[in-house]
Amino acid sequence: MSNSLIDVTYSPDLWSSDDPIHPDLSIKFKTAPNRGVFGLLGDNNNYQAFLCYAKTTDVPRDINELDSLTDSSGRIIVPYTVWSYVKGCGREIINLIIDLAKNSNICDRIVTLSPQTEMAKKFHIRNSAVELRVNESTVNFEYDIK
Repeated sequence: MSNSLIDVTYSPDLWSSDDPIHPDLSIKFKTAPNRGVFGLLGDNNNYQAFLCYAKTTDVPRDINELDSLTDSSGRIIVPYTVWSYVKGCGREIINLIIDLAKNSNICDRIVTLSPQTEMAKKFHIRNSAVELRVNESTVNFEYDIK
């Protein structure tokens, strides 16, 4: 199987109605400057997974901080929602983002803004992230990109 990481930020018809983590966040929020959406395009020409991210100057504790810390000078990529339609593709899209970071100069860190759920914790820990901080309503997991 040969899946491809595609920037689908400006194709909200592909992803806007399916976000199970933050369905409350608007297309305008998700496509604001220094935010975006990646899709994992399968060899069957169907999208297998999506990941919404922001480029921030510090590690956010919640969506309001994510909003206020989003900036072009930010060196932290913050995936704040990931979902997949095919088993294993959530993991694949995270790994492709990590590879992109390792092979470019787009950021110094990848730190999630995840819900406080057992499912999110298992997902990130299984994918080699470390729990960085537990916040009031979220958890930050950090991926090693060195």
